[in-house]
Order: sequence, then C-alpha cells, then structure tokens
Amino acid sequence: MSFLVSLRPFCGEDAMENKKHLFGNAATLPSFSHDDTKDVHQHAKCLKGWRLDFLQMSEGPFEGEVVLFELEGLKIIKDRISQSVLKKGELENASISFSVPLSEPTAPLVCQGKTYPHPGVLALSKGELPEIKVPAGLELLCLSMDSLCLVELLDDPEAGIEQSLEAPCFMPIPDGYRNLARLFEFTCHSRLLHDYTAVRCELRDDFLSQMLVCLERGEVEKITASARKRVVDRARDFIVSNEDDAMTILTLCRAIGVSRRKLQYCFQDCLGVSPVTYIRLYRLNEVHKSLLNGTETTHVQDEAARRGFYHLGRFSVEYRRLFGERPSETLRRARSHRVESG
Repeated sequence: MSFLVSLRPFCGEDAMENKKHLFGNAATLPSFSHDDTKDVHQHAKCLKGWRLDFLQMSEGPFEGEVVLFELEGLKIIKDRISQSVLKKGELENASISFSVPLSEPTAPLVCQGKTYPHPGVLALSKGELPEIKVPAGLELLCLSMDSLCLVELLDDPEAGIEQSLEAPCFMPIPDGYRNLARLFEFTCHSRLLHDYTAVRCELRDDFLSQMLVCLERGEVEKITASARKRVVDRARDFIVSNEDDAMTILTLCRAIGVSRRKLQYCFQDCLGVSPVTYIRLYRLNEVHKSLLNGTETTHVQDEAARRGFYHLGRFSVEYRRLFGERPSETLRRARSHRVESG
C-alpha cells in the first residue's frame, strides 16, 4: 500500500487567510529550544509533544541533544542520543508524526519485536508509540502537526493519508531523505528569517514536501507486535509487578507458561539481550530514575536494595558501567540541579 499526495501552493490572499484560520496569529514567532541532555530521563522530558519513557540499553555515559522549533503549526524536533535506548510512550493531541533518521544507523531499528535493517520513516497518527529499540548514536528528525491541518494543506484531501496511518507504519526510503537534514540545518542557521510569516510558511511547506516525496516512493507497512514480542511483554509485566521480589528465570517461565529456551529466544529476538540481562538493565534504570528524582532523604543503598541489589559493591560497578558515573554522583547531580532550579 502506498499513497501519493502533494501540497497546495502557498500564494494569494485567500491562501494567507486560510493559513491564519488554521494556525492562529501569524505574527507570533515560532518557539525554539535547544537542550543538551546527560541522562535518558531528562532527554525524554525535553521531547515536547510526547509522553515518553526511556530505558538505557547500552553501556556508557549518556549524551543527547534535542532541538525544537515550530513553523506555522508544524513542530520539528531533532533528537540525537549517544546510547541505545528502548522507548515507548504516546503522541499528544490529534497529531500526525513522521520520524526519519538523519544519520546512518549503526544497527537495525527494532520495532514491536521486528527488525528493520534499512532506514525508513516511522509514521504515527495520534495514539500510542510502538515500542522501539533505537541504536546508539542515532540522530532523528521528527515532524508532527495536527492531522486536520495537514489534510487542509494537501492537494487531494481524499488521498487517504489519515486512513493509511490509522495504525503505526514503517516506510523504507531512498537516500533522498538526506535533503531533510540539509533543510533542517539551513532553517536552524536562518532563524532571523523566521520573523516573516511568508518565509515560515514556505519553510514549513518545504519540510512537508520533502517528507511526502519520501512517502510516495515507499510501500506502507503496518507495524504489529510479533508473537515473540507478546511473550516478552507478558514477561516484563510480571517483572514490573514483582519488582520487590527476588527474580529467577525459572519463576518467570512458570509465571507466563513458556520454556526457558523459548523465553531466551524471544528476548534475544526482540530486545537483543537475554532475560537475565534485561532484568538487570531494568532494575538499574529504575534505581537511576529514583536517584535522579532523589531528595535529601534519598540513600543509594536503600534504592539499590529495593530493586534486589544486595551486594552493594557489585551494584556500584554495574551501575557505573551502564551510566558512566557512580550512583552517588547521580544523586549529587540531581540534588545540585534541584537547588539551582529552586
């Protein structure tokens, strides 16, 4: 399944009045923000327009960057991360969103347990973000806008773009998508031009036109959870609900009714790690999150023990290997940030 759509040209007084109706006061300057992030949870909060939860999967200090600006109803985000993360969440409001890699992925994208070896567009219409394992070092460009506004801009509102994106979709794309990267850099370095409504509308339409060119060339593939992914989800639900208990693989297998070998295959296929490794990563990330939200009464030993880490020396080594800092440094940084922000 594919669709072919294009944008109406931006010209004339009628077009200007229509855009004022769609996007409000055109004299309002677009919002702009640039954040450098030092942990996955801070990074997730910077991605405005999304409600996201990240779990760091690869080892080492996290460094991220989020650049956001808006062009007459189109929200544009550049999202760069240094480590592999597992992310899930949802898109706010009645939006359509397109995410495309700006850099060559170092490893395949894994979405809902299925591996996508070639770069492509991830398209969402409202609702829930399918769970994605993002490779380390990936740089993404995300375009999102109200679905009704997009339909108003299309030459053929009956082209079926909303119907095509009723469920999350993946579309392999050719190298031409790099034009989006060049257009993004140009826009970032031309912010003075944003004072002019006509320029902002033209830039917005250029972004959408480049994205639609990508969509025209690829088949639309609906994203659905694989059978192995459903096994992994059941296992993780049990891990979360029994977070305070000692967890063995045998206990986990009995709880969800699968063999040890099948559980191993499912986790390796969907997440690239064993069940044992996932449990460790999940619990380390939970401690990390607690320390980042820590107060003067928070203690590293208590947070570690609450997640089943009884050997504190080993816990500290594993924590530092994953996050690139000691747990005490995370807590100190969180307290310092809270004092600075008041």
